[in-house]
Amino acid sequence: MSVSFTRLDPPSETTFLRERVSRLKSALEWAGDALSPEVKRSVGDTVKRCEERLSLGVDTTIVALAGGTGSGKSSLFNAIARMDFALAGVSRPTTAQVSAATWGSHADALLDWLGVAPERRLACETALDTDVESQFRGMVLLDLPDHDSVQPKNREIVDRIVPMADLLVWVVDPQKYADHALHSRYLAAVAESGAPSAVILNHTDRLTRRDADAILFDIRRLLAEKGIDSVPVLLTSAATGAGIDSVRSVLASLARRRSVAAESVRAELVSAGRLLADALAKDADPALPEPVELANELAKAAGVDVRARAAGEVARGRQAAYPGLSILTAAAVSPLREAWIDAATDGLPRTWRVVVSKAVAKPAAIAELVNDALGVVRWPEVKGAKRRFGRTSAAPSMEAAILGLGREAVLAAIREDVVEPTQMVHQAYRALDELTQLG
Repeated sequence: MSVSFTRLDPPSETTFLRERVSRLKSALEWAGDALSPEVKRSVGDTVKRCEERLSLGVDTTIVALAGGTGSGKSSLFNAIARMDFALAGVSRPTTAQVSAATWGSHADALLDWLGVAPERRLACETALDTDVESQFRGMVLLDLPDHDSVQPKNREIVDRIVPMADLLVWVVDPQKYADHALHSRYLAAVAESGAPSAVILNHTDRLTRRDADAILFDIRRLLAEKGIDSVPVLLTSAATGAGIDSVRSVLASLARRRSVAAESVRAELVSAGRLLADALAKDADPALPEPVELANELAKAAGVDVRARAAGEVARGRQAAYPGLSILTAAAVSPLREAWIDAATDGLPRTWRVVVSKAVAKPAAIAELVNDALGVVRWPEVKGAKRRFGRTSAAPSMEAAILGLGREAVLAAIREDVVEPTQMVHQAYRALDELTQLG
């Protein structure tokens, strides 16, 4: 039985995944308060875990044997490792430590990250025939506590390790292969994330061939209902050794590919991206409002239009002077800012509006930016314009000059704190599509 995964050269693969992590991290940061605490925590945990995993390299494959009480994980672990190391039989269901078998060197940092105690580490390649075991070089095999243990600490260990593994091998037995907790809590998560997985039906020595085939059919049916019908299902008996060579062959094939770890990270990033996209309701294509329209409205609120008309009256000889500009207030800016955000999030739910609102400067800050910008504008000299241009031509030219200078200054003032943040949010919104694809 073969399992295929996408293959990239390690250097470019790692770079690609680090860029994906960076984009996901950025998306999480700008999403801010629009996300529920649960989503923020979940995506944040994924970012941290993927960053740590990539820092350790993707040339080692972490394979975790997980399952319930009596499934025979420890015996299967011993059979694969060809050494009697894991605590099996009488120790269940209270075994509360993770055991690890490693092939090859330089796994200590990875095992430290996984939290495997030094005394629970078995170096297989140096302990056995190197020619035989070298096919597993680059693999770390973990024996986890029972996921249905009566001890909460054991379940906590499983919940911690499962997301950290590159390949999850679920060991089930003929009596509890349809265990609700396994299918609803763990396999459903596998289906959602697309993480590499396999299922082993152990203790087949207790079954007739007919019964084994019937259970195998039912397992595949249950997996198909979860949307993971492509997951390989293997039959074994740790007691008799039946099927162990097939399991070792599959694991060796995966270890040689050296892409399972990267595939696992990629699947995690896609799952987190989809969670983020769902939380932000990625179902529309918002358009950026015209920045010049907001600039014109802000300039008007600051009195630029009034000053321009007054300057025209001076140029026409109808009045002797024209007034200065008004001091723009936060109260005057607030409705204009709200209108901008409304236009930028048209058709989107309120959660997305929160994202844009957080990115854009607050009313008081916008007012200060506009007032400062208008305060340094070199306005044209109105006095004497009548003599240079004549009363008829000077008025329109003067009005246009003042309007243009004022609006241009306001547009420049709001570009960095209003326009560009909205553009970045829109770009990040569209980038959610990329984060939800394997790429």
